[in-house]
Amino acid sequence: MTTEPTTTRPRQGRMRNLRLGRLLRRPPLLVHLAAFALTVLIPALLFSAFLILQFSEQQKEIAASRVADTAEIISDAIDREVYGLVTAAKVLASSSLIDDANLPEFHRRTVAALGSANTDALLIDPALHVVLDTRMPVAAALPGSVDTTAAEAVFRSRLPVISDVLFSRQSNELVFHVAVPVLRGDKVVYVLAIIKKARDLSTVLTDRKLPAAWTAIIQDRSNRKVIAARASNGQMRESETESHNPSIAELLGKDMTGDLIEASYASILTGWRTTVAVPDRVIGQPIMRSWLLLVGIGVLLLAFSAGLAVFVGRRIATPILRLADQAKAIGKGGPALPIHTNIEEIGEVSKVLASASRERREAEEQNQFLMREMSHRAKNQYALVAAIARRAAKESASTNEFLETLSEALNSLARSADLLAGKGWESASLDDLVTSQLKAFGAGNSEQIEMHGPVVNLSSAAAQTLGLALHELATNAAKYGALSVEGGYIRIDWSLGENFVLNWSEHGGPPVVEPKRSGFGTLVTQKMTARGLGGEVAMTYAPTGVVWKLTAPCESVLPH
Repeated sequence: MTTEPTTTRPRQGRMRNLRLGRLLRRPPLLVHLAAFALTVLIPALLFSAFLILQFSEQQKEIAASRVADTAEIISDAIDREVYGLVTAAKVLASSSLIDDANLPEFHRRTVAALGSANTDALLIDPALHVVLDTRMPVAAALPGSVDTTAAEAVFRSRLPVISDVLFSRQSNELVFHVAVPVLRGDKVVYVLAIIKKARDLSTVLTDRKLPAAWTAIIQDRSNRKVIAARASNGQMRESETESHNPSIAELLGKDMTGDLIEASYASILTGWRTTVAVPDRVIGQPIMRSWLLLVGIGVLLLAFSAGLAVFVGRRIATPILRLADQAKAIGKGGPALPIHTNIEEIGEVSKVLASASRERREAEEQNQFLMREMSHRAKNQYALVAAIARRAAKESASTNEFLETLSEALNSLARSADLLAGKGWESASLDDLVTSQLKAFGAGNSEQIEMHGPVVNLSSAAAQTLGLALHELATNAAKYGALSVEGGYIRIDWSLGENFVLNWSEHGGPPVVEPKRSGFGTLVTQKMTARGLGGEVAMTYAPTGVVWKLTAPCESVLPH
């Protein structure tokens, strides 16, 4: 029987430790992908949790604001009902039947007026005796137990008074009085009090469509219940409680769990207080659903991320291992075919030689493109020079004049070309173009030139066309116009709006006379410029100096 060497187990342990250390230093691609997914997912979940917290705070603020608004709305609705009773009482108090002491007829008309509103009326004299009660026949003995507190207050203040709720023996339920003075001159001869059942105000609450568990209660100045209601199935229903001074907790009953969001509003007209409340849990239900949804989505996303990490890790790891095999083959001097993979980076590493060849071809194609571009621009220049030469030959009277005209035009084109060459033949500044063309006449930076206008970059074609026009205008000004004498100057201004507008005006020169014959200069400054820029040219030979104006579309002047 042989025994295993005692060094085997420690050696295996060291090997496991080495593999574990190497794994920690260089974890596989799957671990990197999983870490990346968690790095992206966890901040998103935390941010979602933060948004839910913010949402819960906002919902509580919105609920508190809505509760306060609802309390005010209900109080205003009660006030409108009561104010309608005040108005009805004032109308009845102004009846002439009271002055004529015709109480039977006043009784009949009052009953007819108040019958549809389900209300009654009392007429009380200064001795606080009830002289008329529409609940009783005219000839019947009037009860002596009627509450006259509101009537006393009216006699003292001479103003309408709305009472607190009180129990009526006649109707065996809670009512309130709306008492107004019967004024005759400055004297209160009677007090007319309208009796209204408190439960008749319940329609103000039941007409409100509020979410479930919302509760509203109206209490008088003595904190006695006027009416109370709670929402059920989207509709407010009157709550019957035995207590004359119920609390919100009594109205909610078994639904009273946790905190309440409540608000109160006191009426200026009646002095009654309207309180609206809703359990905090009602607002918290959608928030709790949001938390549960976040947890569920988080679990699903974690599972999806783990599966995606395994799937993507295998798709990436396989071509990388094949790339390692290719590198081993290259190291041994064997053939190494390009790897076909849908991962661009691995494919680029595998095709490094083809990439170098492709870059060389791209460089050659770029050189060919530049040569074609230079050839194209040279052809354009040749065509322009040929057109100028033909026009100059046609308009010149002699060979010398032709050569001089052509030489000046070529010099003008050369100056424009110098400006364009500095900007890659893309554009040229209008300021630089004016300065360059007038500098040939010794006026480029002198006091004889005034330039005004915004910064404008001209296209290459527009720069050459305008350069020729400015050269011809400056030539004429130097020979016959403002540049031919001391003190003369030229004002050049331009603007960009719906169109490009360039103005040339001469000042302080000798009197100008319109030439009898139009030569090459007139052709360049008017016809060629207008046609080349697709615009209009106006030239005026004013006695004070030549005025030249170009109007052209902006798209024909500005670079594309």
